[in-house]
Amino acid sequence: MKNIQRILALVFAALFLFSFAFFFVDKGLIENKVKTSIDGIEQAINAQSSSVLEREIEISPCNNARIVLLQLYNSSEKKYYTVNRYITGQTQISKIKISFPKEYRLKTYGKWRVQVLENKTCQKAEKIIEVTSNNIENKELASKSACVYCVDDNTVLYDNNCHKKLKPASTTKVMTATLLLESNKLNDSIEVSKKAANTEYSKPEMKKGDVFKNRDLLYAIMLASSNGAAVSIAESVNGSTGDFIEQMNKKVKSFGRKDTHFASVHGLDMDNHYSSAYDIAFITGNIYKENQLFRNVIATDTYVVTSKEQGSVTIRTTDKLRGYSSKHKGGKTGFTSGAGYCFSGVYVHEGKTYVACVLGAKTGKDRWNDMKILYKYIDKYGATNY
Repeated sequence: MKNIQRILALVFAALFLFSFAFFFVDKGLIENKVKTSIDGIEQAINAQSSSVLEREIEISPCNNARIVLLQLYNSSEKKYYTVNRYITGQTQISKIKISFPKEYRLKTYGKWRVQVLENKTCQKAEKIIEVTSNNIENKELASKSACVYCVDDNTVLYDNNCHKKLKPASTTKVMTATLLLESNKLNDSIEVSKKAANTEYSKPEMKKGDVFKNRDLLYAIMLASSNGAAVSIAESVNGSTGDFIEQMNKKVKSFGRKDTHFASVHGLDMDNHYSSAYDIAFITGNIYKENQLFRNVIATDTYVVTSKEQGSVTIRTTDKLRGYSSKHKGGKTGFTSGAGYCFSGVYVHEGKTYVACVLGAKTGKDRWNDMKILYKYIDKYGATNY
């Protein structure tokens, strides 16, 4: 009996040591697996749901055939479901054609995932793709691009070239305001530098050596669209506009937005300064949702700015939709000769918050007409399961 017990004990010990060793060998194998890449497909795709949507993607490495899954995200269940399954060839680099079925693209917006499963020698890889399908109703707009973004659902209700990279003009200042509001320097004061004083289009006037509170400068950039105030904010928060711009780009990357690159703090036309209607709407929606002061600022018609040298100066909003509807909660205008007329406005309909953004209108009248069209579109379709 004792011999049997000893044998069983030795067997269990051997099994335990084997499992222990296998765990670390397997762990080492996982860590040494080759990284997998997915290329040939863009992050954002616009395509009518009635049209065929296919993309040829490139998977590497594929020395052993790889399993590729095309999955669609279910927002109510918060999980992905596999729609199509593919197997690659066995060459080092393998190309396969994936198809996004029409029946899964009846909604305006869908979040998809291409996932390559791991095998004995290669790591798992995945890529998220945003697919905007058909608008519920097409609208004739004068702007180069437009977007209606639902902040609560993180979805797009309307898309007209919404991922097109364009000059955003002073809608840039929404990001400038975001970084100020996220800093601990809202109540700090800043002395106007020579650079801020020499920046064109500033109201109130930015005189070198004058002193403003950052809180007043926040109103100045959002209501009067003061470029000099934007420079002073950047210098107060980060010490220089260069460091502040670097922070702006880090912030937009943290959002996962890839259609934007900032090269200025105010939005005056500069090389390599661009964004998209979707990205501006997303940035606007994010700070509107997170910050009460931002909501108060864009809902303000007039504000008195106080400085050391000039005393009190009254500024007024450039938002011409104030008073158009109680659902309109405010927004940010923009204009340069290169960008045209732009606007990003917040609209609350039946308890949900939307941001409508237009970029590249030829005239101010076109800008406001397009915004009213988009607001009416929200009224009509905001309650649908888009």
